[in-house]
Amino acid sequence: MMLLSSLMERLMINSIVIFALTGIIALIKRLLKNHLTYKAQHRIWYLLLFVLAIPFLPLPLLEAGHGLGLFGRLGGAFTPANAPASSPSYGTGITGLLEDFSISVSRRTSLPFQWCLPYLWVLGIGVTSLVNIISEIRIRQVRQVSLPLQNRQIKAVFDSCLREMGIKKEIPVYSSACLSSPVAAGFIKPVIIIPMHMLSEFTEREIRYILLHELTHIKHRDLYLNRLLALAQVLYWFHPAVWLGLREMRKDLEVSCDLSVLSMLEESSYLDYGKTLIRFAEKVNSLFSPAAGIGGTKKEIFKRILCIAAYRKESVWVQWKSRIILVLCGVLLLAITPVISSHAAGSSYQFHSDHVTQLDLNPYFYGYNGSFVLYEIHSGKYYIYNQEAAATRVSPDSTYKIYSALCALDHGIITPDSSNLKWDGSPYPFKAWNRDQTLDTAMSHSVNWYFKALDEKNGITSLKNCIAGLNYGNQDLSGGLGNYWLESSLKISPVEQAELLTRLYQGTLPFKPDHIKAVKDSLYLSSSQGVSLYGKTGTGTINGKNRNGWFIGFAESGEETYIFATNILNDHSANGPAAAAITLNILKDQNIYQQ
Repeated sequence: MMLLSSLMERLMINSIVIFALTGIIALIKRLLKNHLTYKAQHRIWYLLLFVLAIPFLPLPLLEAGHGLGLFGRLGGAFTPANAPASSPSYGTGITGLLEDFSISVSRRTSLPFQWCLPYLWVLGIGVTSLVNIISEIRIRQVRQVSLPLQNRQIKAVFDSCLREMGIKKEIPVYSSACLSSPVAAGFIKPVIIIPMHMLSEFTEREIRYILLHELTHIKHRDLYLNRLLALAQVLYWFHPAVWLGLREMRKDLEVSCDLSVLSMLEESSYLDYGKTLIRFAEKVNSLFSPAAGIGGTKKEIFKRILCIAAYRKESVWVQWKSRIILVLCGVLLLAITPVISSHAAGSSYQFHSDHVTQLDLNPYFYGYNGSFVLYEIHSGKYYIYNQEAAATRVSPDSTYKIYSALCALDHGIITPDSSNLKWDGSPYPFKAWNRDQTLDTAMSHSVNWYFKALDEKNGITSLKNCIAGLNYGNQDLSGGLGNYWLESSLKISPVEQAELLTRLYQGTLPFKPDHIKAVKDSLYLSSSQGVSLYGKTGTGTINGKNRNGWFIGFAESGEETYIFATNILNDHSANGPAAAAITLNILKDQNIYQQ
């Protein structure tokens, strides 16, 4: 369900892009009409098809690392046999060290609508798919009851068309009493079916025009395109701009086909070809039909007649100019579209590394949509569970306090030796918050008011500069001071958390060494068997329900330092302590840190 909801979110974001792109393409066609060939005016719609596909594209696959790897060196490859038999729980050595106090934030949500939306989308897909299937069945039925063409004169005309177009593959021709307009149908083995009445009512010349038209559809692989357009309409059945854009694409496809036929005819035959089109006005196939036909509505036929009347063979210069314009438009539109589309808009992070091993930790994350990222500083290798979730940005919640503190230290609001802030007497639901705080106590007890005070003293402009300097997630502070990191505008992915912690540990963040040391010291939790554990939890609580849980930090030993970031999501029990429990069990089972 969560994956379906995530897909719906990407579709909704993409829908905004689709409205804009459809309008832009229509405007380009209108303004540059005299500089684009008709084929180019048709092909520019392929940009829309690309954007329609974006929500369904997977994130870039992370390559698995090579060599023995962490889990090979520390006790063998990870298998479900190493997993906890029951739900995660704290070990005795860490109890009481991790405190994660969370204040619920209110969000106005139309819960019934949110829950119904994915199901409504799937229902719409089912209905439109049924219409599509019925159309396919009808075409198949017509094909089954059709008879092979027996008329020798028409067969001779057809063979002549094949030679003229350079088509060597065998294409059967059938006649049927069930059709009023000729069609080209079939996916792997295309056929042409013409109405039986045409054999007596049309001249050989008119039938030649019709056959050239249908063969052009087959030669240009338009039958494949028709199926792709039908699929797009099924997936975007709810989107009027998609229906409008694909309808225009079909119109331009027919015009392009007409002009391809004209290029094979003498100029004196253009008028006769146009007259043949008029005889098929209003003989329209279904929008979902996988077949390609010559007919259309009166309005569409009128447009095609105008194009035929204005047709002149295009010069080489016009063709090259058209190609250049098409390429430039494609580069421009596709360069900006992904930035505001489904995989962008701050929703995901493009993570790339040559040293990645993918982990199977499903038993640890039972009941959660979660991810785990582990980075070995000395070896430079990543170990990742659930790579898509690990690259997806979500609210950082209290884990952001690490960087709030760094920004405050950098601007002199607090110092490593003087970080005390006085409690203003406002009562809070947690006893540990109702007292004066230092950086160490505020980080340990996750005191919201302390870090909100630091942010307010910093000011929004300084914070934006600081966050930009860190390249922290989507860098969006529009949620307001004290709120933007609490299930609001600021988002970051687990892999970005690991990358930032690595820079923090290595001292390469743009802050003074003593400031970095002060924050690192505030994250200290415990030591066991020569390994020191540092970390920070975070919990996102919306309308009283824990929906987002974090535990990030590092385990430091003499031989290696392990940076980790764990995130879990669900509708009611995802919190920092649960994320910490999962992390500690993983670290324990792999002999990294024993509680």
